[in-house]
Amino acid sequence: PAWTKKPSDLTTEDYQNFYKELYPYNEAPLFWIHLNVDYPFNLTGILYFPKIKQSYEIQKDKIQLYSNQVFVTDEVKDIVPEFLMLLQGVIDSPDIPLNVSRSYLQGDPNVKKINNHITKKVADKLEEIFKNDRTAFEEKWESLGLFVKYGMMTDDKFMEKANKFLILQNTEGKFLTIEDYKLNSEERRVGKE
Repeated sequence: PAWTKKPSDLTTEDYQNFYKELYPYNEAPLFWIHLNVDYPFNLTGILYFPKIKQSYEIQKDKIQLYSNQVFVTDEVKDIVPEFLMLLQGVIDSPDIPLNVSRSYLQGDPNVKKINNHITKKVADKLEEIFKNDRTAFEEKWESLGLFVKYGMMTDDKFMEKANKFLILQNTEGKFLTIEDYKLNSEERRVGKE
């Protein structure tokens, strides 16, 4: 399966075809994140950002959990941060305990590390798109904004990173970061003096 391969061995088409296999009736995803870690825990997988419609029904349980390519469950709460439960795709880790209670899962150190790693990878990917192609980022903001704002409200570490790429639309339809707003208001204030 695609998630077991190295990211460098996969093309954009490979990722899109894998998504179509998983979700044949969905629109193409906005982008994806390939997880590939072997230390301090094992984790592979591909997580997709779906295009979110305004009338989107919150569909959780769209991420499939595998252990060494054997399907385990699509109930990944605690493994994936709550604000990213709208993502779709596959994660595979032999380090997640499979037949234990939810309370044990919440306290498991590997589960916490995996959860933090996924949050960091998502934040890094969003920041990368924002820096490298701000126009594309702004075009996707209608769908992305939901993840970003919810993540900022529920996860302090994500909020620290997201402050760099949180954008707000002004009355003229232009997207600005908080930093842009501050600079603009300072320029206006200085201009009036």
